[in-house]
Amino acid sequence: MKPSPVVFTPTIEPEDQARADFYALLARLYAAEPDAALLESIATADELQVDDGNVEGETLAEAWRMLIAASAVMDPEAAGTEYLDLFIGVGASEVSPHASAYEKMPGRQPLVEIRAALARLGLSRQAGNALYEDHVAAVFATMRVLITGAGTPGLFSFDDQREFFAAHVDPWVDSCCDAIKGRTIANYYKRVAQLTKAFMAIERDSFAIG
Repeated sequence: MKPSPVVFTPTIEPEDQARADFYALLARLYAAEPDAALLESIATADELQVDDGNVEGETLAEAWRMLIAASAVMDPEAAGTEYLDLFIGVGASEVSPHASAYEKMPGRQPLVEIRAALARLGLSRQAGNALYEDHVAAVFATMRVLITGAGTPGLFSFDDQREFFAAHVDPWVDSCCDAIKGRTIANYYKRVAQLTKAFMAIERDSFAIG
């Protein structure tokens, strides 16, 4: 009997898994209103531990603590109403979750450019997914895939992540978060936006150093 070949499966580093988890959570929160199960999951999550003196890490940890606290007291029905009023609305939403609403430079077509970038990476919108590719949830989901390799760690390089982030996430997501925080109807999603901005700051610095 021939011995079975030993197959070494690449693994993802813990730091990258943590990044992917943040992107997955944010994608979920922006894709649809949080249900009771998600609110409970966040409310019972562990706080982040960061080294003393790590200012951006402490900012992220504080934003995470505030989202945990908000999730513990947030009524699912109220969260659903807030999400609908903010991002869907009747006739027009309070806040657009699409890159096209924020990138107004002449000649820029964010949706077209994101679709072209996804095609180059061999990615496309999944069947049944109604979100446009320039939706904040969609770009966060794409970042998660670029980090994890969609089940094949190492499929995408760090440069792939950095280039997609620089071209299709960084130019507009902070503006979207500021728009959320500036709406009086935003309650729970102010905390989501705060966490998003804190995480984006860390990602931005990591890509600048890497």
